[in-house]
Amino acid sequence: FRKIDSSNGAVFFSSGVFYYFLTEQVKALVQQIADAFPDSVLVFDAANRTAVKMIAKTWLKSAKIQDVGAYFAVSDAPQEIGAWDSRLQVTSRGYMLGYTDLKDPSVSGFFRFLAKVGDGMMKMQIVKIGFGGKQ
Repeated sequence: FRKIDSSNGAVFFSSGVFYYFLTEQVKALVQQIADAFPDSVLVFDAANRTAVKMIAKTWLKSAKIQDVGAYFAVSDAPQEIGAWDSRLQVTSRGYMLGYTDLKDPSVSGFFRFLAKVGDGMMKMQIVKIGFGGKQ
């Protein structure tokens, strides 16, 4: 952490990574970032336990990855992650909504269906954590 110049804040982006860590490991990392970079932001994707189990059973199996477990899951990021530390300002939005406005007429019915399943039933989401200070 000491080698990162965060004088103007810092943005940390983690895509498809936290699923493979225990919740306590993610919590410890988030708290370490809050300690080291009080004016920073962390953005990552997350999903509920059902979705994470599906990732483990389908994608990892088809990729022939056997020595990795999928552990970190969250359904309501602002409530669940926000409770970890009072310095955290947590927001989230649906994963599919992070890419397009579903009300746009050019969005296909299939994409809307995927958004309903992914963002709704599986609580797939893009999570943003602000660590106080400038955002």
